[in-house]
Amino acid sequence: MKYLSVYNTDQEILQAMSDIHLRSCWFEADITYSKGNFYTDKQPKYKSDLIPLYPDVIQDDSRLLLHCAMFNSIVFDPPFLFRDRKAVNNDQMCKRFSYFKNYNLLCEMYIDSLKAIYRRLNPKGYLFFKCQDMTDGKFYCTHNFVINISKELGYELKDIFIKVSKNKLQADAKQQNCGAKIHSYWLVLRKD
Repeated sequence: MKYLSVYNTDQEILQAMSDIHLRSCWFEADITYSKGNFYTDKQPKYKSDLIPLYPDVIQDDSRLLLHCAMFNSIVFDPPFLFRDRKAVNNDQMCKRFSYFKNYNLLCEMYIDSLKAIYRRLNPKGYLFFKCQDMTDGKFYCTHNFVINISKELGYELKDIFIKVSKNKLQADAKQQNCGAKIHSYWLVLRKD
């Protein structure tokens, strides 16, 4: 089977990443499990989150990872939104997902988490990092930031997948300065 780089669902991307990079083995850990919407019949062996919603999910902070072992593969889907002010329009995305107070806090959390994950990955282990760029009056190229900082920390970028959103939750803007982002990235990073 030939896999493409662009899909409409996370499930399709997870299957492609598993088949290509894990040679059809399933993901060992998801450290931002939330509701587990990525998974249908196959689940990761280890599930954790900052605020677990289910009894089989361990409470752990992705910046520390104090309660987990060593893994060959980790899925990481952190919050990608930030707002340093109250939205003046009906911001559906911030209502639906958690968010940071500013972009610097988002970047700090990503860096701390990348370091903690690196410590918990076996040599040549994989990190599957879902991230999204952000626009809030200007363009924040988060996926590029993650790629650059992960290289500095000892990861190698092995692949990129793009998920195109079917639900375009976008606020009306008086003045649009950038294209509305309706896609996210899955970065395949390997511990070098």
